[in-house]
Amino acid sequence: MSNSFSAGPENSTTVQPAKSFRLQVLKMMGSILLFFVTYGLLLIYAGILAAIFLWAGVSLIMFAPLHPITIFSILLFITGLGIIFMGMMQVLFLIKFLFTRQQQDLSLRIPITREEQPALFDCLHQIARATKTRFPKKVYLAPGVNAAVIYPVRFMNMFWPVGKNLEIGLGLVNSLNVSEFTMAIAHEFGHFSQRSMKLASYVYTVNRMIYNMLYENQSWHKTMSWISGRWIVFALLARINLRIVSDIQKALRLMYGIVNKQYMALRREMEFHADEVAMKVAGSDAAVSAMRRLEISGFFYEHCLLQLPEMARQQRRFGNIYEVHRSLIRLYASQHEIALDEHQLPMVTNSYFSSFLLSRVHLPDQWATHPSREEREQRYIAANINKTLRPESAWQLFRHAEELQEQMSNLLNQPFIQQPGQYAAYPVENFIAETATRIRDYSMPAVFNEYYDNRPFPLLSETNITPLPNEQMAALSTATLYAENNVQRLRAYFRDIQDAETLHAIQQGQIKTRYFEFEGKQYPANAAGKVRIKLQSSIRQEAEWLQAHDILAIHYHYTIAFQKDPANAKLLLEKYFKLIEHQGICWQLNDIVGRILHSVSSLFSEQGLTMASAQPYFDSLVDEGALLRKILQRMKQMPEVSGGWDAALQEKVSHFMRYNYSYINGNEPVMEEITNLHEISTTVMEQYNNSIILMKKAWLEAVL
Repeated sequence: MSNSFSAGPENSTTVQPAKSFRLQVLKMMGSILLFFVTYGLLLIYAGILAAIFLWAGVSLIMFAPLHPITIFSILLFITGLGIIFMGMMQVLFLIKFLFTRQQQDLSLRIPITREEQPALFDCLHQIARATKTRFPKKVYLAPGVNAAVIYPVRFMNMFWPVGKNLEIGLGLVNSLNVSEFTMAIAHEFGHFSQRSMKLASYVYTVNRMIYNMLYENQSWHKTMSWISGRWIVFALLARINLRIVSDIQKALRLMYGIVNKQYMALRREMEFHADEVAMKVAGSDAAVSAMRRLEISGFFYEHCLLQLPEMARQQRRFGNIYEVHRSLIRLYASQHEIALDEHQLPMVTNSYFSSFLLSRVHLPDQWATHPSREEREQRYIAANINKTLRPESAWQLFRHAEELQEQMSNLLNQPFIQQPGQYAAYPVENFIAETATRIRDYSMPAVFNEYYDNRPFPLLSETNITPLPNEQMAALSTATLYAENNVQRLRAYFRDIQDAETLHAIQQGQIKTRYFEFEGKQYPANAAGKVRIKLQSSIRQEAEWLQAHDILAIHYHYTIAFQKDPANAKLLLEKYFKLIEHQGICWQLNDIVGRILHSVSSLFSEQGLTMASAQPYFDSLVDEGALLRKILQRMKQMPEVSGGWDAALQEKVSHFMRYNYSYINGNEPVMEEITNLHEISTTVMEQYNNSIILMKKAWLEAVL
């Protein structure tokens, strides 16, 4: 097998860190130093308090008369011991992270060696030489669409080096050609080569320290609760201790924000630097195409994972999830006119991304650890580094590729499968055929150019529609009504509505930011109201255009139908208004289900919920259940809707209609009633929404 690039010294690369990168490193070092100074002061503070507690406790013990021994002397002695213990607990709170161990989860990792994968290791060694990077201690295969540097993080590792490991996602391999794979791995090796990775280790350790002191306090609190339950004096001492610890935690939260905000800025510079290292190895073209392919691939990998629980419920499993992943990408490419290369990988061009309308409001994301795809692409293109491309799939570097894919698929299936022998492997072609059929069934006719996708049919103020005059009809056609410029204008209208909501949130202080950008121009946060007023004026104008255009389109289709058959035109109009009625009912149903889901989620996710504080959620379930019952009664009288309910759903709905659910019995929730309400509401909502999509599609097909 030929090499992806020569391993000779002429191909080794040294990329000097940018000035902005070095500046962020200095800031990060300052933040870490500030944390340790703060932590040292907190230790001194806790130590002084512990010494005071120790002195007070010993003094009480010494004061307790031993001859004769009385109840009073015993109480003083015990109180003194309690005070000493509370002082020790303050210091323990600040150093307990030293005694915790974080185990790396390797349940979805497959270790590999050079003997098992010689071609892959040859490629990795070439990249290591080209980037002047030490070869990783271990190499693991992981399931996802990524590659990563991983290493154990312990407090003692802050003082001496730790071996770094490389993790290669099989989803990544599944998505890229050899040159793009080289780019992705060289990027990670670029991290290996950064001295700032040592800073990353420091930051991660600092974060673990703070997190441990903020959130991993179960044993500490359990001990405090136990001791406070022994005697009222201990309870008083515990309350004092908890107040002191609460003040310490406030300081730690402040430091957590400072350290992490600075680390996010450093991480962005680290990503840019690693990109530069990788581009020197793989070139600009491979970098651009890799980013684009991974953006699409990541979505479909997550889609595959979401199928696993439902597949298991049907006693099915994917024998090779990566074959499904590849097939879904190809299906998507065929439906969006994305060409495939000779190795069946999608060629994602500028035109694909230009079809998406992006928000015109941009917020500074101080917590973003990675630059956006657009930012990175601009740098790739500006670098203009040419390298010979290897277009064959990255699987060419792997021995027994299919076996690895199946092995990882089995690991992904394991959490959902109880007895493996009872789950039949579901053929990929069947799954793809079902997916394609489902997409086709719920897709509007192509001639409408997605004009009616993901939006309701427009309301009409008049019920007695008349045909358009001939001279007006002569200037209209389906092609002109649903031309690309009209569809883009429609999308821009809905984008602007979302942008106005974002600006309103900034204006109200719901989004905390010092500034924002609108159409590439920067504004202070207090200017959000003015920008929103200007945007709302445009929205009102576009709303008037959209309403007029919607009405014109419906009149046009009615006129065409009337010219062919007036009776059929009347029938089409009746179906249209019936569909509008269904949309109104569905909106009500969606609102009711949304409130039900909120109440159910709150009951089972809120921390420290008592029966008294939970009662409003149970009351809400009763109220929303009553509204749902009315909607269901109405839907049962609509065979075009309820006729699609299967026998199990029909039975659950009938039971729900016959009995008044209370959802609580005494102080215990009635899980069967809550579960039934949840399943009925979500299932009926999903099916009703799907039914309306099919009704819309049928109506649009009828007017063609």
